[in-house]
Amino acid sequence: MKAVHFLILVCAVILPLGPVYAHGDEAHDPATNAAASSEPSQEATGMSGMQSASGQSAEAGHGSDGHDDASGGHESVSEGDFVTVLKKLHPATIHFPIALFLLAALAELFVMAGRGAAAEPAVRVLIYGGAGGAVVAALFGWIHTGLWFGGDTVMHLHRWNGMLIAALGLALAALAYRPRKDRVLLRTGLFAMAALILLQGFLGGELAHGPDHLGLSWI
Repeated sequence: MKAVHFLILVCAVILPLGPVYAHGDEAHDPATNAAASSEPSQEATGMSGMQSASGQSAEAGHGSDGHDDASGGHESVSEGDFVTVLKKLHPATIHFPIALFLLAALAELFVMAGRGAAAEPAVRVLIYGGAGGAVVAALFGWIHTGLWFGGDTVMHLHRWNGMLIAALGLALAALAYRPRKDRVLLRTGLFAMAALILLQGFLGGELAHGPDHLGLSWI
């Protein structure tokens, strides 16, 4: 019986010490436990606040104000910008009548030499394209300057020579539309057109690059 009583006494002493040694040397102060228990709640609160803030920022990004800010770099072209673009298109439109009319004159030389009778339809097509291009180039020339009749002598010559090229181009298109056995009138107008185009190119260079842009003052 004494052994049993001694065993009960030992168990009574060891069992309360078990939980203490199970946690090692950690202190079990109530204030510390309370602070430890409050940390998860604060972290959860911070996380919820971050989620709320991100949700609000996402809503702001998808709201009307967000789209307005985002569209700042993709604004639609205003009317003023569109007119500015149109004014800059004149140099791009002049190359078509230059190339087409000069090729038409060259092809007509082959026809005259008796080596390119089959080129007559091509001459007609080139004249049609050159006439249309000349009208477009003249139109964009007026868009470029506006209804302005000022400028120096070079500017006046360039302006009205361009109008003459457009008018002569339409006349050549009418002549080419009605083929005749005698092509003298068509050829005369076509070679005159080639000369006017070369003159127009020189005048345009004078306006764009300044006087004597070819450096021919020594001639």
